[in-house]
Order: sequence, then C-alpha cells, then structure tokens
Amino acid sequence: MPASPSALRVAELGSFLAARRSEVTPEQVGLPGGGSRRLPGLRREEVAMLAGIGASWYAWIEQGRAKNVSLEILKAIARVLRLTEMEFLYMARLAGYTVAHRPQGPIDDERRLAAGVVDSFLPKPAYFLNRYWDIVAANRSAERLLGLEGANHNYLESLFLDPLAPARFADWEAVATEAVAHFRTQSGEFLGDPRLAALTQYLCECSPAFADLWNRHRFSDGTEVGLELLHPELGPVRLTQICLDFTARPGLQLVLLETQPGAMSDRLARWGREASRDVVAPA
Repeated sequence: MPASPSALRVAELGSFLAARRSEVTPEQVGLPGGGSRRLPGLRREEVAMLAGIGASWYAWIEQGRAKNVSLEILKAIARVLRLTEMEFLYMARLAGYTVAHRPQGPIDDERRLAAGVVDSFLPKPAYFLNRYWDIVAANRSAERLLGLEGANHNYLESLFLDPLAPARFADWEAVATEAVAHFRTQSGEFLGDPRLAALTQYLCECSPAFADLWNRHRFSDGTEVGLELLHPELGPVRLTQICLDFTARPGLQLVLLETQPGAMSDRLARWGREASRDVVAPA
C-alpha cells in the first residue's frame, strides 16, 4: 500500500533536517570542533541540546516517527541549523502548518490556458511549465532559442538526460543547481503525487548529477535567475529568467526570458520576429 501524503511529508522533513544538520559545523554554533567525528556536521544530540528538546524526540523527527511537532520546536531547530526563511517555511509546510496540497486542473485545460498567453509575449521567448516541469506551451521564439521543436519536452529530462544540454549553457552546473533547487521547493507542495515521485526516481536513477543535487536539499523560489545560452546562430546570449506562479493553477508557472536593453536585445527581438513569421506546413 502506498504511503500517505502525510507520511511522505514527515519522512521528507526528517531527510531535510538530516541534510541540513550535516552542513552545520560545531564551531558555527559555539561548540568545540575536532575530535573523532565519523560524519560531518552536528550530531543529533547536539542539535537537540542546542534547541532545548529531548534527544530521543529529535531523533524521532529525523526518523520520520514524530507526529504533531510544534511550531516552537521547529523554530528552535531552524535557529540551530541556521535555516533561511525559505527553508523554514518549507519545513513548516512539511510539518502541516500550511496548505500542502491543492487540486490541479486537467492538463488539457493548462495547455489551452497557456497556448494563447505565450504568443502575446512575442518576439520575446516565453513558455509554461506544469508541476512536473513539462513544457505545456512555448512560443516560437522560445522553441528556437531553447531547441524545443518537435515532440513534447520535459525541462528536467532535457537538462539532465540530453547529452547536448551542457553545450547549450555557458555554466551548465549553475543552471542545473538552480533548476533542481527550484523544482524541490515547488514539489514539496505535491508530495504523494505518483507521477511526480516516478519522475524524481527516474531522474535520480538515470542522472547521477540530478541525484546528487536532489539529495543536497537546496531550495530556491526561482523568481529571477541569470543565465547565459550558447546559441549556434546568436552566439552567447545573456538572459534573465523570470518565473511567475499562478495561484489558481498550482504548479503552473510562466517563464519569461528577458535581455538587457542594447544590441543583443535588439538582435534577439529581430530574430524572434523572424521566428514568429515562420509558417510550418502540416506534415
């Protein structure tokens, strides 16, 4: 029998805390360093002592056995582990202090909604991702710029499983790190979704790079990210990637690619207008 979403959230909370604990050194929290430590970071009993809670209770939290962890305890743990505000909110959501799941509309509805929107941004590139990071709609500029022509695309599969992907970016590692951090932040709201779990497992099995980044438990809201593409026609293209979420459609996000005003912006606009005039005859 599959685990319930609540059980998955408790397990993810424990995994998250263990990952963060391994990155805090004793010196950072005022404890003496050195000594015989088999693993990096703080010990469980050290986190419990500094947070003012029982060592057994903290161990239960990491093991996914604790129920109804109070917000005060979470705040104390967050202080010890030096969590950011985003990380604390993620942890609180896993513990049940915010809405963790909202219904999603049919994918066909997403496509109808998205298709008309992206073309309104031409000649600027724009595309939509759903909660699985499928590209549900993209305008012609985005298709040509990102190589999205042809069959349906999943952004993460293209980024991690396409052997040509690293050559498309000046700093593929930075792009990949940001993408996984953003995906993990977003996917915390949909734990228990079978397809999301299958996608994550598939990527972990097929891409050691994805598996490593996933297990780091990094987080990002992905609101505004800089990236540089290496395009065969345009050469280096510096862009600002802006992601906008839709409250009424959980998991659906509009991605806009902007350039700084100047020669490259004008060139990309001309290129985009040419792309938007292309007429592809039906097969």
